[in-house]
Amino acid sequence: MISRKKHRISEVCGNLCYLQSETSKKRLAVLKGKMRIMENVHISKIPFRNPVCVGDYVIVQEIEEPNKNSYLSNQAVIEEVLPRNKTLIRSTPTEIHLLGSNIDFAVCIVSLVEPEIRTGFIDRFLIACFSENITPILFFTKCDLLKKEKENHKEYVSYGIYYQKILPFVFWDNLLQVKNYKDFLYFYNESKIFGFEDFKNTIKEGTLITVGQSGTGKSTFINLILGSAVQKVNSVSSATKKGKHTTTSSILFSVSDQFSIIDTPGVREWGLYHLTEKKIYESYPEFSGLENKCKFKNCSHLPKIDGCAIQKAIREGILPEWRKENLESIIKTLEYYEKVRYGDYKKPTGKFYNRI
Repeated sequence: MISRKKHRISEVCGNLCYLQSETSKKRLAVLKGKMRIMENVHISKIPFRNPVCVGDYVIVQEIEEPNKNSYLSNQAVIEEVLPRNKTLIRSTPTEIHLLGSNIDFAVCIVSLVEPEIRTGFIDRFLIACFSENITPILFFTKCDLLKKEKENHKEYVSYGIYYQKILPFVFWDNLLQVKNYKDFLYFYNESKIFGFEDFKNTIKEGTLITVGQSGTGKSTFINLILGSAVQKVNSVSSATKKGKHTTTSSILFSVSDQFSIIDTPGVREWGLYHLTEKKIYESYPEFSGLENKCKFKNCSHLPKIDGCAIQKAIREGILPEWRKENLESIIKTLEYYEKVRYGDYKKPTGKFYNRI
């Protein structure tokens, strides 16, 4: 007997996909042949890395053969990907990498130290979220490693405090020992600390995706949410002070009937080549509403544009200097792309390695 049912992808392994299940037993499905070779291009004209991603809703043809000895018994074939809603994307000039689809919230796990906070990475994450109308969340970890005698640690906390003023959700905690703040309180002068328990009581429905650099505590965070050691954890490299890749593929977990969470591998870089300069400017919360106050309706918001309300606000100091520098760097990155030289080898990821 053949039936067609709607399922959700929980993990992608090449041409095989695991489907979300209410039981602990994993159900495998294979991509239909034509889906593997079908041209799949983003609106930016950059091709997608894979035809499907974790979080996709798909139509699966199931063959239920009464004869258990038949090779067709309980076969599942993915025939169609249903329209996606709110996808979290990073990109190179040559490919789109979908981290997850049909997402309501995206939480970036950011360690304040070891590895040190990177505001450029955070700003790119926020642009990726706001451009897709995904609600962004920042969760700052390793508060216990802050030392009051270190001046740069005060600066790290000040970044988080700024984000707390422009974003709907910002949380702080030590995931290995919840509420262990130590010297963090020396730098944090806000009225209330929103920690892990506040997060659990706030985000309880929809689909949440976790992202961040390796070593920030994503897998530890997932284990705390699920209440068991589902994901492997690892320490930060003593040599580089960067995380070691422990999670190797995106996986969707069901927390409850109303709440799912996607864990993703650590991300070192977050390209935004699929977005225009105009879209990037309009994805900054500080500029909300200003795009409608420009002199021209089709304003691109680029520097030296006559009558641009966003550029006027930038000149008047609406952004702190470090966030302004991040924005300029992001815009400049879109204009630059490595040219192929003799001896270069181009990988599928779009990166180049010179063999000379």
